Parts: sequence; structure tokens; C-alpha cells
Amino acid sequence: MLNIHCSEILLKGKNQRFFEDILLGNIKSALSEFGDVRPVSKRGRILVSVSDEVRAKQKLMSVFGVDSILISVKCDREHIIEKVLSMADSFKGKSIRVHTKRCDKRFNLTSQQVNQIVGKALVEHGCSVDLDNPEHTVFIEILGDCALISFEKTKCFGGLPVGSSGPVLSLLSGGIDSPVSSWMMMKRGCSVDFMHMHQFSSAKQPEISKIKDLVSAILPYSPVKMRLYLMPYVEFYKKSLSINQKNELVIFRRFLLRIANKLAEKHGYRGLVTGDSLGQVASQTLDNLFVTNEVSHYPVFRPLIAFNKQEIIDLAEKIGTYKISIQEYKDCCSLVAYKNPSTKAKLDFVKSTEDKIDIDGIVDKTLNLCEIIDI
Repeated sequence: MLNIHCSEILLKGKNQRFFEDILLGNIKSALSEFGDVRPVSKRGRILVSVSDEVRAKQKLMSVFGVDSILISVKCDREHIIEKVLSMADSFKGKSIRVHTKRCDKRFNLTSQQVNQIVGKALVEHGCSVDLDNPEHTVFIEILGDCALISFEKTKCFGGLPVGSSGPVLSLLSGGIDSPVSSWMMMKRGCSVDFMHMHQFSSAKQPEISKIKDLVSAILPYSPVKMRLYLMPYVEFYKKSLSINQKNELVIFRRFLLRIANKLAEKHGYRGLVTGDSLGQVASQTLDNLFVTNEVSHYPVFRPLIAFNKQEIIDLAEKIGTYKISIQEYKDCCSLVAYKNPSTKAKLDFVKSTEDKIDIDGIVDKTLNLCEIIDI
């Protein structure tokens, strides 16, 4: 059986049941290919019986809210030693450590006493003891009516179950940062949809490009489908020659937030997400972020704000988006990139420029050209 630990949820006090119910639903969704799976919550862990435990464990490693997974065997509390020894032939000649958690404090032995008794039996079985750097660890969990015995513990991403914090809209570029920031918001319980601004004449081109691939790479972490809003760059481009080049990128980013605000208002998103990292490029200086942020009526979440580029790359590689992100693709930010952009855009000047080009009209025309795909 799969023995799923979800440590952060246990800290939620009277709200624990709310988070747990969502996690149980997400686990069922992740294991849907195994039929009518029925996860059961039991003393701070979730137990699941499936036909293929190894494959199911791989599926559950992408479920946020899962802190760790063990493949466990259940036995009577009185037969812990016998059960451990029956499974320990492969440990002979190797170093071991026993780690016991006594969830039922009424059990007549302490965790340390169980460790000592089982450890002694394993030494007599041909093992040696190493408490600091063992080759194998025996995990024993003592519940009210049984004991769970495991020999391997797989660390997962943890966090909160997707759907427990509400929906957000992520501004997805073709780069490395925005997919990672989206993933991080999912880890904090948000369901995420995406908005992408493209330079093509038809939404069919970005739909078959790496943009859809990026969303597909993040999809395994979500229990539900994701929506991708594809917006053409053409209406903003028509007015770009009337914009001072030093401020064009800041005005463009404000344009993106204006559109995202409209989508949030219409579809019920509770916030917006960007991949900004403070000081990484000119548009992400504190002054320019202040000017950019001013246009949004919704909170703008920037989970990568204190990350450096290498930290972001490392996380992108870990979650499976990096190789897709570095594929060749001309995103709109690169089209408005100027060699010496302003690092301290002036809000009054930016607003004046927006009035001159009728930014609200550009937003409305762009929204009318929006195409939506569900992934």
C-alpha cells in the first residue's frame, strides 16, 4: 500500500479537513488510470491501495500537498519484529537504522524502545547499525489498530493541494522564468491558467509551438485542465512607432497587465503571476516594477522576485520545463527590447504616452482577437 505523508496540512488546525478533502480529490484524479481508487486518511497520513505501487508513486510525486511517499506493509502491532525480519534478507551484511513513529501513544513501548528491539533483531539477522549514514532505514509507524513497515521514503514537493488557494492567471512568455513562477504558485495551492502574447497572424502558430508544450509540461502538477489565452501583438505593434523606445517595454508590460486585469475580472481570477526577478533586466528594476504594477487592480504575484538566474534555471530543470524554454522562439518582449532602455521610467510620462496612443482602445481590440484553448 502507498503511505502518503502531508506534513504542512497537519498545521492547519480547524481548517485541516478543508485542505485534506481537496488533497484526497487530487490524489484520486492523479490515480484515475488505476480505476476506483479510494484514498483513506488515517492519523496524519493517507493510505492508498493500488495494483502497481511503483507507477502510482511516480504519479503522486507531482501532486502538491504530498510531502513524502512510502510503500508500506501493514501488520499487527504485536508482530512488528517478525514482519521486519521476513522482509530483511536483502539487508544482511549492510548497515541499517530503525526509525519509529508512535502515532498511538497508548502503545506500551516508546519509539526509542521499538527502535532498540527491532535494531537488535536485525543485528542478529546479520545487519550492522549506523545511525548517521545507514545504507537502509526501516520506517515503522504504529497506528491505533496496526503498524506500517516501510524500507524506502521518497521525498516529494510538499506545499498545498492545488485548488485550496483559488485561481490565478499567469503571464506566460517563451522564456525560462514564467513557467517556474507558475509552478511555484501551484505549489502554494493555486489553480493556474495562462495568457500569452504572440506575434503571429494566427493563434494556430503558437498553439503548435513550444508555448503549448510549456503548459503541457506543467499540466501533470494540476488535477484539472489548464486554459491558455492567446493574444495577438499586432494592435500594440501598430502604435509602437509612437512610443519612446526607452519606455516601450514598460508600456508594453503595463499593456499586458491591463489585458490580464480584464480577463481576471471576467473569469474570476484572484491574482496575476509574472516571472519577474528583481534587477535581472531593465524592466525588472524596482522603479520599473513600481510603474508597471501601478496599472493593475489585481495583486501581481512574483514568486521569483529574490531568485537569481541560476536558481531559476535549476528549478526549471527539476520540474521539466527548462529544455522546452530554451527552444528557439521569438516572443514579444524581445520585439520591444531596446539597447539602452530606461531603468527608471517616469509614471507621468508613461501615462501621457498611453493616452496619446489610446491604450484602452488597443486593449479592447486585442481582447476581441483573443483565442482560447484548453489543455
